[in-house]
Amino acid sequence: MKVIRIAWRNLWRNKRRTMITATSIFFAIWFALIMRAFQLGSYDLMVNNIVHAYSGYYQLHAKGYWDDKVLNNGFLDTPYLEQTLRSKSGLAGYAPRLESFALASYGIQTKGVMVNGVNPDAENGLTSLRKKMVKGKYLDPDDAGALISQRLARHLNISVGDTLVIIGQGFHGVSAAGIFPVRGIVHFPSPDLDSRLVYISLPAARNLFSADSLLTSIAFNVIDPVSYTKMADQLRKQLHPGIYEVMTWDQMMPDVVQQIRADSASGLIMLGILYMIVGFGIFGTMLMMLNERTREFGMMIAIGMQKSRLMLVMVSEILFLGLLGIVAGVAAAVPLIYYFYVHPIPLTGTMAESTIRMGFEPLMPTAWKASFFIAQSFVVLTIILLVMILPVMRIRRLKVMNAIRH
Repeated sequence: MKVIRIAWRNLWRNKRRTMITATSIFFAIWFALIMRAFQLGSYDLMVNNIVHAYSGYYQLHAKGYWDDKVLNNGFLDTPYLEQTLRSKSGLAGYAPRLESFALASYGIQTKGVMVNGVNPDAENGLTSLRKKMVKGKYLDPDDAGALISQRLARHLNISVGDTLVIIGQGFHGVSAAGIFPVRGIVHFPSPDLDSRLVYISLPAARNLFSADSLLTSIAFNVIDPVSYTKMADQLRKQLHPGIYEVMTWDQMMPDVVQQIRADSASGLIMLGILYMIVGFGIFGTMLMMLNERTREFGMMIAIGMQKSRLMLVMVSEILFLGLLGIVAGVAAAVPLIYYFYVHPIPLTGTMAESTIRMGFEPLMPTAWKASFFIAQSFVVLTIILLVMILPVMRIRRLKVMNAIRH
């Protein structure tokens, strides 16, 4: 306790030096937290857009469906499968789908589309499809109508109340043709999705494609996003691996994962440069402090203070400085990070357009996770611990007479 009191008092003997060192640490942790919060927040938004726009956190398919997405590679919606899914805890919901490519037409306009046969309530629970409505009304569970995406509606020059014609190939090569009154129009941020999606009820899709009791996928939403990989593994173990495959969103979209990793690596490089600058700044301040106090150290050792005890005092001083800067930096960053977590910065102009073209919301949110607060604080503390080597080695090699004459 006496060593700690001496170290604390020594800090405030030269307030200017203490404030300069603590401020450099403060800005290091503050900038690191703000920078990393926006970076991780953009990744979370990207994943959230992907998961809640269409894919879910993980999906169940028949074995081989993902490599060859045709109706013949679908699977039966059996009572056993339904019972297995209902018994699973941790799910926020799941959406069964029957998906197939077809040709949609209205008047003289035609376009290739992805027809999605869905349970309207389950799909809304997974992707908030009802909130994407811009015109008309939502589907009923046994609806004979269709929802179409906004860009597709513009291309076909079709509106609510008009009749959409769908022609394609059904199960085992049978002809598939049907007419569907347009109930509503939905909008997706992704231009790719917004130009090709058609939603009809699951019974209507099975009737159109002559595929009774067939599904092509089941998409899952989870209560705790951190646990989706574990839950996918559990489902994988419960089902026959020769019949079914369970894939997480990152397995289905490896290009997005690579994009996030590459961007994260560049962000970490920037943080590394920031930490190097701060580390040299702290090192320089420490060197200046040691030169100023060399005579003081010599006098203390001359009057009987052990070198080991003096080292302990110096280490305590540096730790106090580090903790002072870290605590102040975190305290200053937390309100700002939380504000932008709740109120993301809206993007405008060309940046917003490019973000929308990639299929993501034009927003810049921050991440609100304890893990990266701890990680950045630990990195700064590690830098400070490395800087401690200098005063410890200087005191250990100190020659009393030379120090007194300094």
